[in-house]
Amino acid sequence: MQKYGVTIFRRKLTAAAVMLLLLLFMPAPGIADETQQTEYRIKAAFLFNFSRFVVWPQAALQARNEFSLCTLGETLFKDQLDTLVGKTVHHRVIAVKRYHQPADALDCHLVFIGDQQNLTETLWTLRGQPILTVSNITGFTEKGGIIQFKLIDNKIRFRINSDAAREAGLTVSSKLLSLAIDVTGGR
Repeated sequence: MQKYGVTIFRRKLTAAAVMLLLLLFMPAPGIADETQQTEYRIKAAFLFNFSRFVVWPQAALQARNEFSLCTLGETLFKDQLDTLVGKTVHHRVIAVKRYHQPADALDCHLVFIGDQQNLTETLWTLRGQPILTVSNITGFTEKGGIIQFKLIDNKIRFRINSDAAREAGLTVSSKLLSLAIDVTGGR
């Protein structure tokens, strides 16, 4: 009888150990959500700082009394971008605007391109305009975008296409260029 009781105890103990291991290796929803929220806050902060370390032609800044930070397509950090509203960049108050058509974003200073069906068409529409284009789409800078976010070892890094910036009439600060993991085009 005691042998039977020990076997049941061992089975319960084994089942409890397996459940504990499963719980330990499953990501907790709160932790995963908080990690994602932190990533979004960091990206919003990067966008703010990019705007501080890029110089726009005077005509592009004087044309509007606000600094337009825009999104194209779906972005996952809308709430974090809204925290930038009211801050100032280049003596202009930041206004966050959301668009789905590239032609609507031609009056923007900085455009974060989210999930786009036709990236080539979007970049072609914005090309040559004094607009800082930023995205986390793979191959973004190779296709003509200016700054691309990259996640490396759980850290957000960025690449810069200085030729695309120059074509847009933008001057990227040497400080920002030195922080990039990769700069394509001439410095």
